[in-house]
Amino acid sequence: MDLVDAVVIIKMLNRLDMINKRLELSKEDVLAYSNNVIEQIKQLDFYNEDMTIGLYMPIRNELEIILNNRNICFPKIIGNEIEFFFPDSFEYGTFNILEPNGTRVNKEEIDLIIVPLLFFDKHNNRMGYGKGYYDRYLKDYNGITVGVGYDFQEVDEIIVKDSDVKLNYIIKGVKK
Repeated sequence: MDLVDAVVIIKMLNRLDMINKRLELSKEDVLAYSNNVIEQIKQLDFYNEDMTIGLYMPIRNELEIILNNRNICFPKIIGNEIEFFFPDSFEYGTFNILEPNGTRVNKEEIDLIIVPLLFFDKHNNRMGYGKGYYDRYLKDYNGITVGVGYDFQEVDEIIVKDSDVKLNYIIKGVKK
């Protein structure tokens, strides 16, 4: 086994570990953490309710981020990419995740994208499920990116690839 194979195996094991830790949370814990993160988002200097914000549909006990902005869009997997849409309705799509039906949003129109993650480090690196959808979308995105995660998802350092996109901010939820 070479170094590349070892890194792939380590990332896979770390992903499984983080998913299992999230799945152990109660619904009350998820909501407590989520409310803490929502409070922190609303306190960001640049945040306002007129922004166009890209959110995600939570799966596997991801944080449930609910904002009252007028312009909220959600990702939909199309082929090997994601695109954001203002939803008219939702239906289960790729990976059995709720995806929007509606009007496609140009990347330049999105002010802020809230990015899910499995784990993160203090350098604003994130690790997702490993398919690279967000990294491909964000590589030429000029708006603000905010990763959101639980406090226990922070690791010392993530081994990054050239294709990994560093986030502008990461908000770490704590249970109050």
